[in-house]
Amino acid sequence: MVLDIKGLTNYLKVGIKFKLISFTASLLLIVISFLSFLVLNGIKSYQNKETQAILFKQKDIFEEYFSERMSLNKNTNYDDSLARGSIFNKAWLRTIPANIYNTKGELLSGFKTDAKLNENDEKKIMIDYAIKGKVSYREINDVIYFYSPIKYKGSTAAILELEYSIRENKLFYSDIEKLFYGIGFLALVLGIFVGIFYFSRLTRDIYEMKDSVESIQKGEFSKVHKVNRNDELGELSSGLIFMSNTIEQNIEELQVERDSLSRAVDKLKKMDKQQKEFIGNVTHEFKTPITSIKAYADVIGMYTDDLKLIEEGTLSISKECDRLSSMLDNILSLSALEKYDFEIEKNEVNLKKVLNEICKTMMAKVKKNSLILKYDAEDIVVTLDEDSLKHILINLIDNAIKYNKPGGSIYIQCYKNDKDKIIISVKDTGIGMSEEVLSKIFEPFYRADKHRSRETGGAGLGLALVKKLVEKQEGNIKVNSKLNEGTTFCVEFST
Repeated sequence: MVLDIKGLTNYLKVGIKFKLISFTASLLLIVISFLSFLVLNGIKSYQNKETQAILFKQKDIFEEYFSERMSLNKNTNYDDSLARGSIFNKAWLRTIPANIYNTKGELLSGFKTDAKLNENDEKKIMIDYAIKGKVSYREINDVIYFYSPIKYKGSTAAILELEYSIRENKLFYSDIEKLFYGIGFLALVLGIFVGIFYFSRLTRDIYEMKDSVESIQKGEFSKVHKVNRNDELGELSSGLIFMSNTIEQNIEELQVERDSLSRAVDKLKKMDKQQKEFIGNVTHEFKTPITSIKAYADVIGMYTDDLKLIEEGTLSISKECDRLSSMLDNILSLSALEKYDFEIEKNEVNLKKVLNEICKTMMAKVKKNSLILKYDAEDIVVTLDEDSLKHILINLIDNAIKYNKPGGSIYIQCYKNDKDKIIISVKDTGIGMSEEVLSKIFEPFYRADKHRSRETGGAGLGLALVKKLVEKQEGNIKVNSKLNEGTTFCVEFST
C-alpha cells in the first residue's frame, strides 16, 4: 500500500479544520436547541399550570359564594338565583368574563354574551361535558374558554364558563423564545469563532507534524521541529523527533561504515599494487647483483692465471654480496616494522651529542663528495629510542650526500619550536624532486633517479624505513622539495 502524501495533505488542508468546526457547530446547535426546548417547554407548562390554578380558584370562589347565597335564599331555585345579574357585581368576579348556564345548557346570565359562540357546536359539546360533572376547556386565539360544573349539595346546579385571556402569557413566551433564539445564535457564532481559533492552532500543529514527516521522508532532518503541547499531539511530536534523530544517527553510522569500507577497499587495492611492485622491485634488485656475481665468477673461472682480473672480480663479488646483505637487512627490518608491534627502548637522549657523533662519522663521505656540512643543535634532552634516532639521521644525511650537487651544502638544525615540539631538519642544495616524486618517496623500493641510486648503492628502502621508525615513536616526517633547488626533510617529535 503506497501512502499518497500529497493527497493526504490536500485532505488535511480541506477536511480536518472544516470537520472539527462543523462538528463543534453541530454540537452547539444540538445543545442550544435541546436547552431551549427544555426551558421553553418548562415556561409553557408553568403558564398552563398557573392559568389552570387561576381558573380553578375562580371557580371555587364562585361555587362557595353561590352556596352561601343559596343557603340564605332557601326558597329560591337555582335558575332564579343565577339569573340575577347582581351575582357578577362582585369585584373579584368581574376581573374574568363569565357566563352561567343551567343544566339544560341555556344561558342564564353573564358578563358578556356572544350569540355566535352560543351557536357553536363545539361550545355545546363542552357545556354538555360540564353538565356531566367534568371540567373542560379549549383555546381559541388568545382566549381560554373554561367550563366547569357548579356543585351544590353534591349535585350539579349550573355550568360556569370563564373566558381567560392568555395574550400576555403568549407575548411573554414569544419574547422569551426570541431571547433564546438570539442568545442561541450568538452562542453558536461565538462557539464557531472560538472553535476556529482553537482548531486553527490544533490543525496548524497537525500540519507542522505532517511537514516533519515529509522532511523525514526527504532526509531533511534539520527541518523536523517539535510541537510544544502538553497532550497526545505533543507526545506524538516528541516521538517524531526521537524517530528523526534515530534515523539520522543510523544513516550517519551507515555512511561512516560505507566510507570506512570504501577506504578499506582502496587501501587493499593500494596494498595489492604495492605488493606486486614490491615483489617486482625485489626480484629486479636481487637479479642485478646476482647477475654481476655470476658474470665475475665465470670470468674468474675462464682466466685462472690472471691474478689482477681475479682480484678485481673478487672485490666486485664481495661488493655485490654486501649490497645483497644490506638489502636483505633493510627488507627484514621494514617487514618487521609493518607486521610486528615490538617494543622500542626509549631512554633520555641528548640530541646535540647524538648529532655531533653522527656528523663526525659522516664527515669523510661529505668531504669525498666535495660538500659542505653545517649543523646547529640546541642542547635538548628527549625520551626516544637512540638506535632508531641514529638510523633516521644517518639515512637522511646519507640521502642528502647522495643526491647533492658537487660543491653543494648540507645544513642540519635541531631545536624546540613554540609549540613545544622537537624539530630536526636536514636541508640540502641537491637535485631536488618534482611533485610527482614527492608523493611516492616513502614507498618501498621507489627511487626518483634509478640510475643514480644504483651507482650509489641505494635500493629505495631507506626512506620507507625512516618513516616507519619515526611513526613508531609517535613522530611525523615531512618533505619539501623543488626540482634542481634542493630538498628539506623535517622530523617532528613530541617532548
